[in-house]
Amino acid sequence: MPPVEKVPADQRRLDPKPAAASKDPRGAKRKRDTRVRLLTAALHLMAYRGVAGVTINEITEQADVGFGSFYNHFESKDAIHGALIEEVISHFAVALDRLGEQLTDPAEKITASTRYTLLRGASDPTWGRFVFQTNFTRESMTSGLGKYLLRDIGAGVSSGRFAVNDMPSVYIAVGSTILGALAAISEQAQPDKEGGPDMVGDAKALSERIAAILLTILGVPSEEAHQIACRPLPQIELPANPFAQA
Repeated sequence: MPPVEKVPADQRRLDPKPAAASKDPRGAKRKRDTRVRLLTAALHLMAYRGVAGVTINEITEQADVGFGSFYNHFESKDAIHGALIEEVISHFAVALDRLGEQLTDPAEKITASTRYTLLRGASDPTWGRFVFQTNFTRESMTSGLGKYLLRDIGAGVSSGRFAVNDMPSVYIAVGSTILGALAAISEQAQPDKEGGPDMVGDAKALSERIAAILLTILGVPSEEAHQIACRPLPQIELPANPFAQA
């Protein structure tokens, strides 16, 4: 049997081990899960009590995580609120913005966006209540639905489609109407809602009536506003609420 040739140590080549299936480290997954739990808890608490009515301790208790874990993900209560606006509202607003690819009339775009928003509130009451709680803060005009609403009204004014002499007042009037309807629809859609008159009725029909009212505020004649508001909605893919609870 021939002798085995020895290879000098500095010339040996080690074959690389087969690459293991790429997996996230256990700690990274745990960190993501904790963040989602914090966001889910904050969403449900802030949806019904607003930012000011919720404490960080309540968020961590609801999420069932340690108090100190909060600061591994968010610097403050305002920071987690901002993250919710970005992930729950802004993604929805960006999806609504795709309506511009199908609708050229600013009046149609305003009504379609309004109807989609109200119908979303009917199907996801917590989402609707959270949007309502954003109200008319300074931030609401630069993020979330308010930014897009202000832009769409401005586009209608610039094109001559809307007759608006006082933009701030009209923005508040239109936004307040949407938020009020959203609050009513979301409240009525609560699964454990008991008693009390049904002031909303059919959410689809109400969304059309509200959309028509908005167009009249923007200067569109009443009959035309009603016709536009009742047109079939364009089909777009809307993102699901990533923090919805069954």
